[in-house]
Amino acid sequence: MKLGIYQIIGGAIGMLIILGSILGTPLLTGLTVLLYLFILLFFLYSIFCGVLCLKAKKKALHHSLANQILQVFGFAMIGFAFKYIAGLYLTIGLNLTDSFQFSFGAGVSSFNFNFNNEKERIELDFNIIALVLIFWIDTLMKKVKAETAIRQENSISNL
Repeated sequence: MKLGIYQIIGGAIGMLIILGSILGTPLLTGLTVLLYLFILLFFLYSIFCGVLCLKAKKKALHHSLANQILQVFGFAMIGFAFKYIAGLYLTIGLNLTDSFQFSFGAGVSSFNFNFNNEKERIELDFNIIALVLIFWIDTLMKKVKAETAIRQENSISNL
């Protein structure tokens, strides 16, 4: 339940940030609108994962795991950049653009997507909170699997 609420709130905050960006863009082209829609899909996926968790659906943890895996690494290199975070983040980064620099970041919901832009930029970010959530989800998945096996054994022994 906590994971579901977290994912819904993180996705909603991300959507609000993106909608604020759309409203702040003076000239919206078709390509810009498509890019914003693409970004919104990631935050909608986080909300979808959260709803699955709240409804205790069978695939909820699998979707939540995929959602968190997308949030572990952010990178920028050879003109392409991707960083998606729906929820809290605490990042450790490495910037190799001009020299060897470490960076740290913290905040709530973020998205960065560049294509064929800033070709000289080389960065790698690692989201610690997403990694912690991945381990937690893995633990929950093992617990659910064990409980399911016990229920199956009990139902067979009751026959």
